[in-house]
Amino acid sequence: MVGLSLWTFYYYKKHLLSNNYDLQRRYKMKKMVFPTLYFLGAICITLPTKGYSEEYCAFCDASILEYQSFYEDDLVFALYTHKPILPGHCLVIPKRHVERFELLTEEEITAMGKVIKKVDQAAMSIFNTASYLLLQKNGVEVGQSVPHVHFHYIPRKQGDSSTLTFLIKLYFRNIQGPISSQEMKENTEVLKQAIAN
Repeated sequence: MVGLSLWTFYYYKKHLLSNNYDLQRRYKMKKMVFPTLYFLGAICITLPTKGYSEEYCAFCDASILEYQSFYEDDLVFALYTHKPILPGHCLVIPKRHVERFELLTEEEITAMGKVIKKVDQAAMSIFNTASYLLLQKNGVEVGQSVPHVHFHYIPRKQGDSSTLTFLIKLYFRNIQGPISSQEMKENTEVLKQAIAN
């Protein structure tokens, strides 16, 4: 899959963006390349995991919550993710250990929606974002890696229209290591301040 991704990226850069490639042929190639990229993106987003431990939940671990959390109310936490795809990538999770979305109470769903709005306002002020993607997975078959409901809030800046760049970042973020503790501290601190205002 990495080989196909790199070939697609190389072909796109070399041929579709070159000025001397005739328009009709460029259009035909875009029809082939872009569906390939969307397909690869769908695979990256829903790639099945190896499974998770039934005994351990990272989002119930007090040390992780203390390290990554920047907002807390009676029902919900907001965390800065340890492997952000883009600056401002956060997680919104219920406090109660719940594995799947359909097991949340109406009260928890409403509370999570309110926190997502707060996170969005904070991210807009700090990271100068304009749009966002919400992603939530239910089950290892679609790539859920932690057995606890969580929404990925992934913001985009105005003018960020490159699906190709986003998909490449999404793919490679999964194989890179986590951000430094200093970067985590800086991001959680500024988000805490922005949400408090």
